Amino acid sequence: MAEKAAVVCKEVLQGLDDDVLEYISGVVLDDDQILPKEELVEVVAPLLVSSEFVSDEAEAEAVATRLWDALHNAEGVNKEKKPDVVLLKNAVLMGGKEPEEESVAKLVDPMLKRRGGNAFACATQEEEIDVHSKAAIAKARLDAKAEAKRQAAKQEHERQMLAMEEELEQARRSVALSRIAGDAAGEISVVESECFDLPNPGGGENLLEDANIRLVSGHRYGLIGRNGKGKSTLLRWIAARRVKGFPSLMSMHYVAQEIPLAAINEGIHPVDMVLKADIERELLLERQKTLERDAMSDGGTSHESALKLADVVERLMAIDADGSEGRARAMLVSLGFSEELLSRPMKALSGGWRVRVALAAALFAKPDILLLDEPTNHLSIDGVLWLQRTLATSTVWKSRIVVVVSHDRMFLDAVCTDMLHISGIARRLTHHKGNYNEYEERRKEMQATYAKSAELREKRREKLLERRRRRRRMSRMMRMMIMMRRMRVLRIEGLIMLSEAEKEEDEFAFLEEDQELELSIKGGGVLPLPIARFYNVSFGYPVTSSPLFQGVEMCIDAKSRVCLLGENGVGKTTLVKILMNLLEPTSGVVERDLGARIALVNQHHADQIDLNLTPLHWMHSQFPGDGSYQHEQELRKQLAQCGVTSELQTTRASCLSGGQRSRVALAAVSYTKPHLLIMDEPTNNLDIESVDALSEAVLNFDGGVVLVSHDQTFVSAVAKEVWVLGGGVLKKEESFEAYRKKIMKQLKE
Repeated sequence: MAEKAAVVCKEVLQGLDDDVLEYISGVVLDDDQILPKEELVEVVAPLLVSSEFVSDEAEAEAVATRLWDALHNAEGVNKEKKPDVVLLKNAVLMGGKEPEEESVAKLVDPMLKRRGGNAFACATQEEEIDVHSKAAIAKARLDAKAEAKRQAAKQEHERQMLAMEEELEQARRSVALSRIAGDAAGEISVVESECFDLPNPGGGENLLEDANIRLVSGHRYGLIGRNGKGKSTLLRWIAARRVKGFPSLMSMHYVAQEIPLAAINEGIHPVDMVLKADIERELLLERQKTLERDAMSDGGTSHESALKLADVVERLMAIDADGSEGRARAMLVSLGFSEELLSRPMKALSGGWRVRVALAAALFAKPDILLLDEPTNHLSIDGVLWLQRTLATSTVWKSRIVVVVSHDRMFLDAVCTDMLHISGIARRLTHHKGNYNEYEERRKEMQATYAKSAELREKRREKLLERRRRRRRMSRMMRMMIMMRRMRVLRIEGLIMLSEAEKEEDEFAFLEEDQELELSIKGGGVLPLPIARFYNVSFGYPVTSSPLFQGVEMCIDAKSRVCLLGENGVGKTTLVKILMNLLEPTSGVVERDLGARIALVNQHHADQIDLNLTPLHWMHSQFPGDGSYQHEQELRKQLAQCGVTSELQTTRASCLSGGQRSRVALAAVSYTKPHLLIMDEPTNNLDIESVDALSEAVLNFDGGVVLVSHDQTFVSAVAKEVWVLGGGVLKKEESFEAYRKKIMKQLKE
């Protein structure tokens, strides 16, 4: 009986994962009888969606129904039995992300847990297992396979990053050797690629079609576009030299958003890592040692060796090789490195500090083409302003090419001379002169021109229609006399209008972008008392000799819009933990309103979402409610208010972009209606338009906000108070703009 059912399942579900197919084959029969139709569909359909065999629930239910029909009509299979188990709607997909066996134990019949073994072992026993248990076991197996796929994808990504870094290193070494030999890149001032298509790494339609890039030395390009439309992919393609047309003798350096530890020498220190980036200097020093060793072996009698050594020494003096270490150290200090951090090996640095080292190395190498992907993500405001000024004013970058991806409007305005825009709708790459603000103004003008042109075409169309209506009112005789003459004219005019419309639509297609969706975060409203008040608060860890900070006096209430600034490691996170009552100060007093709800949103906030669940199922797992239809509608409404559309609500989280998952996480925060919202670098995974939407949501939030961010545009829009933590002291600044001006003045000096 079971063998026949397995054959039918395999025929109907061709292409389904073998493990899932095996469990479905076991689920569809109970006591050698087919499950009732509704029950079978309830069990099988979620498994088909979870295993990505089908794209949505409707299709899954249709396939499950076909399976029941096939089983019902098959010879040698007993017909259905009456149901003795009532399944809950979507029981398989509900619940949070948990360890595999624990997740199974919570879903299976309590009888299984009393057996003392794990669910998988119990599943092989001859005792009766209800359909809930079988579905839970299959779900757990799918979770394990999904986790394995994620780990494999992560490893593959790191492997590709390593391979690309090796290719870049070899290319840079080849360029350096050529230049030492006298084969410099010459006076190449313009680089123009061949036409290319940019494939989507996730599959589907190309991100760009029939694109080309023209880059000019001395120009700094901002690469912009919505999330998921190809900005990072394009930088990686250029770096890997998959975009043809870039001269081989032009050196190139690429800094990604994350730097895998395997991509660097774990034991090397930051300063040495930066020095190694100047490959020409490294090669010259190696050659100098070789020539000096040869000179010692032959007693210094070789005239040719002496000339070569003199030439190498002259080159090293020309690039100031002796002063390189000081410059590398100063560059790292400007990016926030303390002496303690400089003394650590690379393996002892966090991912954020490793990115800073990679950024310093790229700047130190002075490549012909510098590619930066969100270089400010791991910087403090001071570091952002230093990088901004370096790229905009240094003579080095006035003769080279820079392409940078950033979500900070102010950074792009200060750095960039040109903008490169990727349109996801048109799948087109367009070039615009000027910084981001100038691009936005020009874009608005072009949109207005296109709208005006479309309006004029509509008026002309109305006139043509009116002329046709008039002809219909003429006498039969008159129509016959003029019809032949006018029909040709009207047809030509109509064709001209259609041609104009198609031409303009194609020309202005890049102006169309994905619509920015609503983003609203609900707050708990104003409280009668401050949420937290600090009185002479100090904190220090027992292992350190001096406190992180001391003498902090601050008041946070439900109307606050506070921004905390300061370098990494000075105590901002510790101060936030004290505010949240996760740490107690070593001295001083913190008065708190214990009835205030506090929510934390950080750059990893979206990582809590179970990627196997849809946003709606995940919200159910976080807020089960009473299971009513009304409660489900409340959750749907909450997701919609955070820009998670009805379609996205029923899409597996693994298929959502980082920005979309951030909106789901914000919907969960909003549902709790916090009185205080603490946001730690919330813009890192967002694009420019999403940052604008988040700014608006924070401004309208009915509660207090404490913000830690390096995004100048976001801070300028949101913060009413700016506090800077450094040197153990928390100091209130007049405004963010005043602080910016002070730092810029210090940088000039």
